[in-house]
Amino acid sequence: MKWLSGKAQDEFSNAVSLLSRACEAFGISLTAAQVEQFGAFLEALLSWSERMSLTSILEPMRIVIEHFVDSIAPVAFGLLKEGACVVDVGTGAGFPGIPLAILLPGSLVSLVDASRKKCAYLNSIKEHLGLENIEILCGRSEELAHKESYREAYDVAVARALGRLDVVLECCMPFVRVGGCTIAYKGPKFVEEMEFGKKTARELGGRITNVIEFILPTTDIRRALIVVEKVEQTPQRYPRRAGVPQKHPLGKILK
Repeated sequence: MKWLSGKAQDEFSNAVSLLSRACEAFGISLTAAQVEQFGAFLEALLSWSERMSLTSILEPMRIVIEHFVDSIAPVAFGLLKEGACVVDVGTGAGFPGIPLAILLPGSLVSLVDASRKKCAYLNSIKEHLGLENIEILCGRSEELAHKESYREAYDVAVARALGRLDVVLECCMPFVRVGGCTIAYKGPKFVEEMEFGKKTARELGGRITNVIEFILPTTDIRRALIVVEKVEQTPQRYPRRAGVPQKHPLGKILK
């Protein structure tokens, strides 16, 4: 961390300590190796953020809570377990996929992003942290989900800050096998999206089975996890071609 000033190094160290305490408040005990990996990820994220736009949050303490701890919430609530095959759609800076991969070393986590620059960053993080359980899929989710290797191949799809719930479901659900689920990370205004989400879930072969509301440890930030179970295969016409789910969300089209 030679590139950090003395004050910044202190803030970095405090953030890593905060991570362990916040995880314990979530009922999760990190191993020493996991704490080291999270610390290395934080350091690399801060360094890369000087060269490219990855996150609007640049304070180490906030990154730890609002990105790292928020990302692992499905594990804290028993929605994700060791050994699950996970796809993170629209991962961006690696959230929630990289924290989940650190916490669940026995799970394969595929990170999907359309940006070549971000995929180069993700590959660098993978190598830097020694995360052999991660694979990077560089491409549009709307196209990858139609490939035999990825369609209905995952136990769980996760998405964070990807868009409105109906958009998230169209981009995620085709990746999930019947019996699996999609987990959408949402803020406190998720209720406004639920009606669109319910219609879209039905159309894609799923149903909303759980909504977990919580407050991030050490903060007053309200968050929610929306769980959509896959009960039947998604029709082959979905997802629609790249860009269409965002421009013409299913929730507004379906009756």
